[in-house]
Amino acid sequence: MPRRRLPTLPEEPVGLPAGLPDAVLASVGFLAGQVGGRMRARFEAVLAEHALHPRHYLMLLVLRDEGIMAQQALGARVGMDRTTTMQAAQYLADTGALERRDDPDDRRVYRLALTAAGRRLVGSLEGRIRRAEQDMLAPLTAEERTALHALLKRVLGGGDGHCDG
Repeated sequence: MPRRRLPTLPEEPVGLPAGLPDAVLASVGFLAGQVGGRMRARFEAVLAEHALHPRHYLMLLVLRDEGIMAQQALGARVGMDRTTTMQAAQYLADTGALERRDDPDDRRVYRLALTAAGRRLVGSLEGRIRRAEQDMLAPLTAEERTALHALLKRVLGGGDGHCDG
């Protein structure tokens, strides 16, 4: 099956547009939105090289970290509806990144497992995404990047803020 290509992303702007009002530049929401949009564009560009969507990457990461699981359980784990989960799982199976196996106890259930190719793909994507993030955050010191990560997690209610990079 041929891989579906995601649309080409526009060139990333450098800096902020000139002449923005002080009120805009004082807005954490505006600045966070600009950083988030640019970070997402870099993330999606890495995935697009493999004709993947962020939902595919999320599914692959969960399977890598949590092991074989029922298709419906994976969908619930990552917050996707049944139809989207089925389509994404079938797409990943068609690319060779995962296997869909009948559950021996219930043939209506598919169990999903990463293939060796899927494990290599996740490892490669993870490294490239991390490098894209580091490139984006290059103006910050390592300590500032760690602090930013911790602060973002705290704002979003996500635990102790610990991060590895």
